[in-house]
Amino acid sequence: MTATKPILRVLIVDDNRDGADALGLVVEALGNQVHVTYGGSQALDVATAFRPDLMLIDLAMPDMDGCHLVKQFRQLPAFTRSKIVAITGHADEGHRTLAKKAGFDAVLAKPVALKDIEGVLDGVKVVSSRQPPKPRSGIPGTHSRLPMGEARRIRSERPSKALTQAESQAAICEGIIGFQEEYMGLRSEQIHSHFIKDLLVVRIHGTLTLAERQLGKAVSPEKGRDLIKQTRKQLLELARPMLESLVHEVTGVKVQSMHHDISTVTGEEVVVFTLVDSPRFG
Repeated sequence: MTATKPILRVLIVDDNRDGADALGLVVEALGNQVHVTYGGSQALDVATAFRPDLMLIDLAMPDMDGCHLVKQFRQLPAFTRSKIVAITGHADEGHRTLAKKAGFDAVLAKPVALKDIEGVLDGVKVVSSRQPPKPRSGIPGTHSRLPMGEARRIRSERPSKALTQAESQAAICEGIIGFQEEYMGLRSEQIHSHFIKDLLVVRIHGTLTLAERQLGKAVSPEKGRDLIKQTRKQLLELARPMLESLVHEVTGVKVQSMHHDISTVTGEEVVVFTLVDSPRFG
């Protein structure tokens, strides 16, 4: 009996949008979950939220080249042993040597051949659990739900006038679920949120709607993927003032920016809020 290959989380970083999207479609078609970002400056935040098993990073990018980016990844404990592969149009021995010294595990030449992609994917070992951490006993966990009215009551009765981190995460989960129900007619029970310094990462384990699945079948895979992502992003942008207000009320810190991505294979969404400062919890 043949063992089922695990679904890998793959992050693609390339300023060439057409090339990045094309590579993403190939990796998705092989049964994996893909997130694409079009430059190195966003990649650190996206990787922190997405927790990829494999990263495919272009070497030549205008905002931050791949060698500089991989050095930053290797300095972070979460990515010291991650599989990170360079993709480049300059795959001569000199560029390969520079990439290896910077911290890449391998170098693939553009256009990347299917056999090379499959070889890299087959060599990735999923070393960390993808399940969110279990909440400590007696404290609301990241899967817990805390209505805003209850959160306000707790805050009013507390000397610090602040929620704990677990309570804040639970209130944000409740607010996001409410947004989905009101704006999209969805109900995703599996939602996880957590804070990393000045970042709030929300992971929604949902599914694509019937309309989105039909949309993906009605047009080419490239256009279907883009339309699904654009539709979800536009809906989120419509609700952005409400979501930023929710985060501000819960944490007491304003939102500086918001990044959204969705897997068109699994329907999982990741929303990353960059805050102007790290929250102070009760």
